[in-house]
Amino acid sequence: MSLSAGRYQLANAFKSLKQEWDSTEGVWRDIVRKDYNDHHWEPLEARLASILSATDRLELEVAKMRSECGTERE
Repeated sequence: MSLSAGRYQLANAFKSLKQEWDSTEGVWRDIVRKDYNDHHWEPLEARLASILSATDRLELEVAKMRSECGTERE
């Protein structure tokens, strides 16, 4: 699997998960949800954004390396 394919799958899976999480807001309004949101969900969103950004940078570096080495993309 290529980096871009893995990135795409991860981004789409998280998008689906976020839609599910957002749908709980209308029915789950207690302190437990807020605590989970603050201590688990928001950090997860931040980490995912960092992971996707790092994956983009890594993919650029791999493409550059392949170009410099004259190798074909597999």
